[in-house]
Amino acid sequence: MTMSRKHYRETAALLRSALPPKGKRQPTRTETVREIANGLAVFFAQDNPRFRRSTFIDAVFEDPR
Repeated sequence: MTMSRKHYRETAALLRSALPPKGKRQPTRTETVREIANGLAVFFAQDNPRFRRSTFIDAVFEDPR
């Protein structure tokens, strides 16, 4: 099953919710989320050749406001 944009967005939102709150520095937690996002990006790229890693990573670390 190929994942849709909706799946990628939901995954990015889930990872974003695991980030520390704005203004709180927790480098270990942020790096862990970054490693998970990078691993998922590799998996997603194998599943969908049109998947753009940079767009996914940006979606994880964007400010939702």
